[in-house]
Amino acid sequence: MTTPPDISAITLGVRDVERSRTFYVDGLGFRPVLHLPGEISFVQCAPGQLLALWDVAQMPGESGDVAHGPSAPPVSLGHNVATAEEVEGLYAAALAAGATSVSAPTVREWGGVSACVADPDGFRWDLVHNPAFRVDPDGTVHLGQA
Repeated sequence: MTTPPDISAITLGVRDVERSRTFYVDGLGFRPVLHLPGEISFVQCAPGQLLALWDVAQMPGESGDVAHGPSAPPVSLGHNVATAEEVEGLYAAALAAGATSVSAPTVREWGGVSACVADPDGFRWDLVHNPAFRVDPDGTVHLGQA
């Protein structure tokens, strides 16, 4: 049997595991899976997918040299929701849990609504309602009519 090329975990190097866990659980509503205080916290961010919030100071042992700089990390994570109202609610909850606003919920030229927040470590989260976004029961993603 061959394992499909799925991404089962995304790891973010964070400065404060407890603060990040609060943001991802209370702000974005992800389900906590395993928490090792001050070291690492795992939350489920999608079916079969984990987000690992790992103390950045502990990462070099496995990941080599990593660090935060003065600019935002060059990565953006997307969270698609079913309605524009959910974007607004998620945006408000993220801010209440420690996020910084990058852009408020805005109707976009492509027909949806999106907002962007930075988590406590500066990782960008795009909160999006895209009416053309669809996921089939088998997990296939569509971004248009096809």
